[in-house]
Amino acid sequence: MKPDQPVPKPHHLLVAIITTAGTFPETGFDEVPENQPVKVELDQASKKLGIANTNGWIATVGGRELNISQSYVENHLTGTVEIQWGPREGGGGCR
Repeated sequence: MKPDQPVPKPHHLLVAIITTAGTFPETGFDEVPENQPVKVELDQASKKLGIANTNGWIATVGGRELNISQSYVENHLTGTVEIQWGPREGGGGCR
């Protein structure tokens, strides 16, 4: 954690959602309850960033895919978390 970064309250974490459409929140992190489903923050990011269709998108942290219907605790996330959220990468193919 960076020295100028706030420390979350007990049973909370700091979350940022990073997409190709932008980052939510625009700067810094949102403080969210650790038992909140990941989907709640993704829905807020989608609305704020004007993303109309997230079908087939996946959320990852450190290359590990999250179960967005589960809480942060159930996904083994704590502290400060940057979630990468976007379409699943396709598998090559012909050009």
